[in-house]
Amino acid sequence: MKLEQLLAKCPKCGSTDKTAKRKFLDEYKAHAKLDYIVCDGCGYIFEESEISEKE
Repeated sequence: MKLEQLLAKCPKCGSTDKTAKRKFLDEYKAHAKLDYIVCDGCGYIFEESEISEKE
């Protein structure tokens, strides 16, 4: 995701607050992969990996 996309407003609610959820790859939490980026206001998913395991 580009910086312009991270700073952009949410198309649903207009919020600029986003959270990146990551999946840790080892037990020491030293390496992680991006799972998805979600809007804090409404839950809109901006970017999602193909192996996402949301709860």
